[in-house]
Amino acid sequence: MGFDPGSGDDRIAMSSEAEYPRSVFIYELITGGGLLSVAESPAPSGSLLQEGTAMLAAVVEDFAAIPGTSVTILRDHRIEPLSVAANKQIVVRSAQEEHETFVEAVRSTEATLVIAPEFDGLLLERTQWTEAHEGRLLSPGSDFVELATCKWKTYQHWLAAGVPTIETYFVGDIASWHHLRNLPVVTKPRDGAGSEEVVCWKMGKQVKAEVEPNEKILIQPKVCGAPVSCAVLGSGGDIVPLPAGYQRLSKGFKYHGGSLPLPEPLLERAHRLTGQAIRSFPPFNGYVGLDMILGPCPDGTEDVAVEVNPRLTSSYVGLRLLLKNNLAQSMLDVAAGKAFVPQPGCGGVDFEIH
Repeated sequence: MGFDPGSGDDRIAMSSEAEYPRSVFIYELITGGGLLSVAESPAPSGSLLQEGTAMLAAVVEDFAAIPGTSVTILRDHRIEPLSVAANKQIVVRSAQEEHETFVEAVRSTEATLVIAPEFDGLLLERTQWTEAHEGRLLSPGSDFVELATCKWKTYQHWLAAGVPTIETYFVGDIASWHHLRNLPVVTKPRDGAGSEEVVCWKMGKQVKAEVEPNEKILIQPKVCGAPVSCAVLGSGGDIVPLPAGYQRLSKGFKYHGGSLPLPEPLLERAHRLTGQAIRSFPPFNGYVGLDMILGPCPDGTEDVAVEVNPRLTSSYVGLRLLLKNNLAQSMLDVAAGKAFVPQPGCGGVDFEIH
């Protein structure tokens, strides 16, 4: 795809086609009342609330900046009113009210963008709510989401497709990962979001001694290299990669932001792996991200895909600072088959998620 730069430094690259939605429902689960449906869930807090709020504020501002576009969001009654540019901020007080209000928002707007963590099937369920009521999704459909939200299914899919990834086993199948008993390993939930419940162990035998065998937790060898993410915009079977960047992670794998873009040789490797990994998935419209590790070998032979984020990711916050393009408008342009190329507006961006 190409892009007509138009007005140069202007962030808004407007298209006037009538088919573009002018009312958008943007749903972010942590701020939007989704945790009300999770049994014994406390009020939204911590890193998920920080990341959710940052993503929501950024994408709402970008859609609201498109002339003639109105934005609707939901808000969990247990958090303070959100400082975002939405035209409507609807408060929800129960799981039933969240579902009913979600459906009404889908019906009363022209397009829906679903942002939710992958655990407990929450993202898949709300994607299916949208599809059941014939909403126009600006995020991946349920076929894409169902595959991407399960790390085990993703691993098996990539193996079959020849995508380089990390060998993965169920913690409960001890015989299959016996060779990792004296090596550094990582455990993670099969449907976790981001770094939630990801644990690094000095040796696999610690896991055998301390983690109860089950089919909910996966184990992988720890892979050395640079943690990197790359987002893409999709239009059916076509994708447009955005600038990839480093992820800033704490020792406990908590995500704190990153820096964009990668140096050119690494950027080429990241885009190559992203294209291979994402194109193996079902066609989609909207924005998704790939987490990967770029290994120490300069030719990229040790690079591995880690997981797909079938939704808007925290890197959106940094990308919108790096690019002159309005990313919300870009999503619409790419989904409509319009020519587009990312336009960096500065040399680089370091961003933090607080």
